[in-house]
Amino acid sequence: MQHVNNSRDGARDTARDSARGTARDSARGAGDTKAAIHRAAASLFSTQGYEKTSLREIAEQVGITKASLYYHYSSKQELLRAIVGTFLEDMFAVLRRAEDLPWSPENERELLGAYVDVVVQHRSTGPTLLRDIAAVLAAFGDDLDSLIAQARRFQLWLAGPDPTPADRLRAAAAVETVGAALSADLDLGATDAEIRAVLLDAATAVLGRRGAAVE
Repeated sequence: MQHVNNSRDGARDTARDSARGTARDSARGAGDTKAAIHRAAASLFSTQGYEKTSLREIAEQVGITKASLYYHYSSKQELLRAIVGTFLEDMFAVLRRAEDLPWSPENERELLGAYVDVVVQHRSTGPTLLRDIAAVLAAFGDDLDSLIAQARRFQLWLAGPDPTPADRLRAAAAVETVGAALSADLDLGATDAEIRAVLLDAATAVLGRRGAAVE
């Protein structure tokens, strides 16, 4: 009898472990599919525009049915919000750090590096932001207003203590330098690490002129 009970317990444990493994595999598969949908949508949005891209085209590029795509996203705008929203969330997280972090050369380098990291990580989103601003505004109107206000405070922080008008302009220029990574036409064949190093070096060089006289 004990042998029978042990066998039953073993069978239950095996079934439970199998179910857990299936659930993990299913979750992993769903995550992989969503990532593939994001990549396909970002590519199509950047090359042919948000309005001209259909969910059917995105599904075909991923290799799934349109019905399967609807399982993950109920509309094209929801998909846009998922792609661009991740970028905005990561950007907000960096910009907010400037509110509590005192300016110093070390903190500037650290925070500027974090800003560059977000831009480089999400640079495939750039063409959609620049090309389909109307669609982005429709999906993120209030969020974009908040981001713009936060970005201005970040630029003021980058300008350093007691900045001159020229210093504030240099800070704005440094941020725009980093934004070059979001250009739709920028295809250098470089690695993310190389792009990060160049952008950080360029932005730091602009800020390094802080306090210099304007001739």
